[in-house]
Amino acid sequence: MIYFSRKRTICFFVALVGFLPVVCNSFGLPSKGITSPIHTLINQENNDPLRRQIVCSVPLMALSLPANAAETAAEAIRILTSKNIPGLGPPDVYYPAYFAGKWKTTRIISSSDDAFFTDLENLGVKLPIKVISEMRFVTYDAGKDFQQSDNANLNIAPAIADRSFNEQSYYASLSEEIGRLYSSTKSMPSIQSVNWAPTNPNVLSLDYSDGSSKEVKVTKRSSDVSNDGNNIFSSEFRRITQVPSSSGIAGGIPSVYKSRVLTKWKQVSPDVIEGIEILYNEAGVLGDKSSDPLQMGIGGSGAISSLYGGDSKDLADWRSTKTKILMERI
Repeated sequence: MIYFSRKRTICFFVALVGFLPVVCNSFGLPSKGITSPIHTLINQENNDPLRRQIVCSVPLMALSLPANAAETAAEAIRILTSKNIPGLGPPDVYYPAYFAGKWKTTRIISSSDDAFFTDLENLGVKLPIKVISEMRFVTYDAGKDFQQSDNANLNIAPAIADRSFNEQSYYASLSEEIGRLYSSTKSMPSIQSVNWAPTNPNVLSLDYSDGSSKEVKVTKRSSDVSNDGNNIFSSEFRRITQVPSSSGIAGGIPSVYKSRVLTKWKQVSPDVIEGIEILYNEAGVLGDKSSDPLQMGIGGSGAISSLYGGDSKDLADWRSTKTKILMERI
């Protein structure tokens, strides 16, 4: 769906109604019965071809106004979001203009049954964990080097997340926090390089110091923003490919799993934004968990089997991580 501002819509219909007779005349078509004050006025100089050419172009000009002619931040976001990529959705998650800039970000990881955090719990790392990092958002048309924004109205120009900066900052802070609080825990490998570009925001590739790597590829997304621009929601489905170090037990054999991240943001003040994030990671299928009391074996009498029967063995086993987020402008 294409969203037009009220001014653009009014401009178009006034031009269409007022100058339709002139368009008809320019093509030699009868305009009987199509009259208006504007038509009468223009007919006085109907023999001027230059005037007729200018008049005929007005409706087209009304349609060709750029997206940055939107009157509100929410409208600007919806114009961009409407440009869906078939099978994927919007090209990126777009945020209101007030997101642009750097933020001190405090994350409270409150609960998780994901393998990463259950393994840490077995080593003595208990949730919740507080992780303080930084996040950065830039104008959506800033270009590859974030310096090329040509938007005429930065007050409503949507922003996008700098996924490379944000991932590096969060990962480094998480690693540092775990190492500081639980010195006996095996340290996480540091990030050696990140490959991501705002012109292709769907793929984020990371290489680690131990020789392992990870690729996060967004396969589908959706987002929405409230009319006042104070509430933002997004959902992204992702395919994650992890390649362990060739010296590890897995011997460099890649593993692929699905992931989904749901995020909701609310502006508290011009310099404070609160959010909540729920991350779902696929951990095999329920058929792999024969000891699961919900599964009770193939075709068993567990809660899941009673709903889905023997087919429950093929259901994806999703593990979730819930995080509260507080962003304060730097």
